[in-house]
Amino acid sequence: MRIRLYTLAKELGVANKDLVARCKEMGLAVKSHSSTISEEEAARVRAAYGKPPAPAPPQAPPEAPPKAPPKEPAPEPEPTPKAEAPPKPKAEPKPPEPEEPRRGAEIIGRIELPKEERYVREYGPRVRVKERRRPRGAERRRTRQLTGRRPATTRPTRAGPLIAERPSKITVEFPVTVRSLSQASGIRIDEIMRKLLAKGLMIRVNDPLGEDVVAMLASELGVEVEIKRERDLEAELAELVATPDKPEDLQPRAPVVALLGHVDHGKTSLLDAIRQTKVAAGEAGGITQHIGAYVVEHDGHKVVFLDTPGHEAFTAMRARGAQVTDIVVLVVAADDGVMPQTEEAINHARAAGVDIVVAINKCDLPAANPQRVMQQLAERDLLPAKWGGQVEVVEVSALTRQGLDDLVETLALQAEILELKANPNKPARGVVLEAALSEGRGAVATVLVQEGTLRKGDVFICGQAYGRVRSLRDHRGEELPQAGPSTPVEVSGLSCVPEAGEKFIVLGDLDKAREIAEARQHAAREESIAEREHVTLENLFATLEAGEQKELRLILKADVHGSLEVVRKSVTDLSTQEVRVNVLHTAVGGINDSDVLLADASDAIVIGFNVVPDPSARALAEQKGVDIRLYNVIYHLTDEVRAALESRLEPERREQVVGHAEVRRVFRISRVGNIAGCYVTDGRISRDNLVRVIRDNVVVYSSRIASLRHLKDDVREVPTGMECGIKVADYNDIKEGDIIEAYEVVEIKRTL
Repeated sequence: MRIRLYTLAKELGVANKDLVARCKEMGLAVKSHSSTISEEEAARVRAAYGKPPAPAPPQAPPEAPPKAPPKEPAPEPEPTPKAEAPPKPKAEPKPPEPEEPRRGAEIIGRIELPKEERYVREYGPRVRVKERRRPRGAERRRTRQLTGRRPATTRPTRAGPLIAERPSKITVEFPVTVRSLSQASGIRIDEIMRKLLAKGLMIRVNDPLGEDVVAMLASELGVEVEIKRERDLEAELAELVATPDKPEDLQPRAPVVALLGHVDHGKTSLLDAIRQTKVAAGEAGGITQHIGAYVVEHDGHKVVFLDTPGHEAFTAMRARGAQVTDIVVLVVAADDGVMPQTEEAINHARAAGVDIVVAINKCDLPAANPQRVMQQLAERDLLPAKWGGQVEVVEVSALTRQGLDDLVETLALQAEILELKANPNKPARGVVLEAALSEGRGAVATVLVQEGTLRKGDVFICGQAYGRVRSLRDHRGEELPQAGPSTPVEVSGLSCVPEAGEKFIVLGDLDKAREIAEARQHAAREESIAEREHVTLENLFATLEAGEQKELRLILKADVHGSLEVVRKSVTDLSTQEVRVNVLHTAVGGINDSDVLLADASDAIVIGFNVVPDPSARALAEQKGVDIRLYNVIYHLTDEVRAALESRLEPERREQVVGHAEVRRVFRISRVGNIAGCYVTDGRISRDNLVRVIRDNVVVYSSRIASLRHLKDDVREVPTGMECGIKVADYNDIKEGDIIEAYEVVEIKRTL
């Protein structure tokens, strides 16, 4: 047992400082009155002060019995210390000793009570800690320092009561978000976000999660997630369309024929000759720029003709025309032969899996060579039937009407071979050939009915548009009560302008059609938002450089959706790395005030294709200084856009050497510097030239001419064979034998 010095000083009746000094003289390792020494060392100190040894240490063993009663069931050990009266007086010096554990117990007891019963019984009332709901601030800080975490508390958190047990299976409604997943599983949002960040996914709390992301989170969090989806309207619609027809309900229908070929090979003129109209004369630029659908009756048989554009920009329209037809008439000019758009039309027809009939047009021309055309077709695996192949080839002339009857007869025969049939006694289904915004009628669409019968008042769905059929008009503009299979009609009553190529389906419920259309609109908006590209380390520098990229901002308006689609693709394909086309807005219809205001705010150009601005929009454009360009021919539009882009290209700068002069002598003039006495060996030296000082075939300095003199006169130019004095600006280290090369920078206009 060790004794503190201040206890021993009180026992001996000396000052603490004196006792510490005496202990140090005796060679004891003490520092202050709080230091402890052993019993042997304490006996030596008492002997030094002339005091007898303390009787307390020999009496320490009798203190052990108080620890024994909790372990021994019999109460005999307790009477023994009570019967020993003499040890009580001898233990009178002990009261100072309990002061040390008492002080220690008070300090330690703030954190944890002693477990020994002796301390609990003797000092418990003095160190009892009141039970409370939360630890005090000092104790909380002390606990955090010792354990590194906050002490437990029963107070509920701000996020709500803690969930005791995590469910093993949860059900979440579609679309699944981080917030809905957290609410269903009871897992904190920050824990789910950490899992996503660990996988490199930057997703916000309310962003919809894909099924693969939900499966990953379910595996990481140890829960089974069941996604509850609403009624799949698209699946119901697909099931309705896929319902097969009974063989007894099928009836013969007219064939749908598409005229494909190269531009200016006479497709529309040929169709005019067949149906005895003059459509080509009214088309801008003499080319077809949208799909036309016409019905021709020959010998009691109806044939539906689709006229598609031949210009290279209308590739999508040609593909759409080939996909909705039964027979493709490939029109090839006899004097021109197979051209790029002709090959493209062949590929579209083969991709659609339809039969091909070749019409060699312009056979009345002197330069016509049908045999060369058939040879070119044979090289492209279209072997004419005259040469033992499977492809029917008819020689025609739209101008003289040569071979037109043979062509229509061939098409009718081909239709009989195909045995084209459809069920007219069912809700109509078809495809949109073209769509536009008509003044007074709203959104209208040219629809080809493929199955069923379309009637006035039918409820329909068409892409993101829906509505009720208000009117049906044929290709002549006449009202029709109904339209059966293989009939092209113009339908009004749409909620918005649909995209060309969309499926047209008649439903029995307007609410269901509206629900499907709104769901498609919502999906389209989410898809457009998801297309936004985030900045990464890979595209960071490209994004920074894009801020310096020049761009031409455009607002496009067109008469029909198909033309709008083509115009947008044509102008965006002109973009380069240095200058690009940024289409801010596209819509079907005339140019209105909102288009002009948008162009004014974004410094854009408004382009109208086959449309004109409203009077108010025209006046507003003049007031705001907005440039409105109107076109009705596609290649006129692309040519002017290309010219506008080229004007924004930085010109190419090239150095052009104009002359050389040899330094033969150097004149040193005070306050002026060194003047090179030169002889012009070739070319000419002008005062506004840039020069290089060349020494031993190495350029030592580049600058400009500060002064140019011939004899004593300042001159503007010195030709070959003349002497002159040249002062190179900011350069005096000119030496004899140097060559001064004069050059100029020429700017060359760049083109796309």
